[in-house]
Amino acid sequence: MKKLFVLGMAALLLVAFSVPAMAEVKIGGIVFTDFYYLDRDKENAALYGHGKSGDSYTRTNIDINPITRLYARWTNEDNVGMYIEFGLGGANGSTGTSLRHAYGWWDVNPMFQIMAGHSTTPFSPLDPSQLLGVNAGSLNIIGIGYGDFYSGRFPQIRGTFEFSKNVRLAIALVDPHGTAVANGEEGPWPSYETNTRIPRIDIGVPIYVGPVHIYPSFLWQKRSVDLAPGFTGDDDINTYVGSLGFKAGFGPFGIAAEGQWGENWGNTRGQIGGLHNPAAVLANATLKNNGQIHDAETYGFWVDLSYTFGAITPHLMYGQMKSENETAAGLDQEAKTQMYGISVPIDLAKGFRVRPELMWYDDGDTSTAGFPSVDNGKYLIAGVQFQITF
Repeated sequence: MKKLFVLGMAALLLVAFSVPAMAEVKIGGIVFTDFYYLDRDKENAALYGHGKSGDSYTRTNIDINPITRLYARWTNEDNVGMYIEFGLGGANGSTGTSLRHAYGWWDVNPMFQIMAGHSTTPFSPLDPSQLLGVNAGSLNIIGIGYGDFYSGRFPQIRGTFEFSKNVRLAIALVDPHGTAVANGEEGPWPSYETNTRIPRIDIGVPIYVGPVHIYPSFLWQKRSVDLAPGFTGDDDINTYVGSLGFKAGFGPFGIAAEGQWGENWGNTRGQIGGLHNPAAVLANATLKNNGQIHDAETYGFWVDLSYTFGAITPHLMYGQMKSENETAAGLDQEAKTQMYGISVPIDLAKGFRVRPELMWYDDGDTSTAGFPSVDNGKYLIAGVQFQITF
């Protein structure tokens, strides 16, 4: 990882000092430092493997949030551009680097742009204003697993058509490999060879109507395998998710919300929750004992209300995610998670922001037909995030 960071820094310096005179370059960075208190009740501590059985779990952390980043943007006179961004930081004082963005684009004309590289996709573009505690062990960032489906940052080829200043259409062909949760590259099948002849397709249609912005989007992917000799049953999985988001500002008041619904979220790339998140765990297609695939059904939504007065903008947030599935034996299962709380970014000086945040997370119950429900418990993350920008 250190080698990757050195190479990345070298690339940024080359961009900064070796470009033609007509080109434009911007270099910047943001450091996020999390200082927070984590409190899991005994059921939730058991879910995440903390402490002795039957005990609750608490700790205080000071972390460099891995959304910390260093970036460079370059454009030239032929409407060609490039953007590179590296993520920095890690949990418990550790350090690391990651590639967040590496893509380029060409504005062919005022109505069409082609983009190629590693970045976010047109699907589910909005996020709630929750940023504290990504290293807490439960992937607490922008409400992932508690209402937000984050489409992730992946290699893709994208075309964007601008019909007017109010309507655009973006279509991306996304690398189809990988999964959202740890169910293996093969999906539910036991070590069969995966075929992915068609890339994942993500489509977004942003619509701007005065102060209201609307974001319908959709993704689809088909994942297939070559079955082992003598095995009979289903040999493919379809993942599809529809999303509808909107945000609006009316003077100091702001509102943003987004919802998603679909099948087999866990069988495509993206971020839908940590490895222990109950709703994310059930969001994968199940291979039943009869060789047939059962499609997991999942929905998620969140709402973010904000009000700005001066340098302070409190955000009140609520989110929910629920998955329904079946076991290999055909028993119905379901799990629901929720979050609610407040985040308050405060600009104290140019380039210096603090964000007090208080969030409650409820991992709900996992229910299986014919068996007692399992209580997954609740937890609290409270603290402040320091953000320095240049």
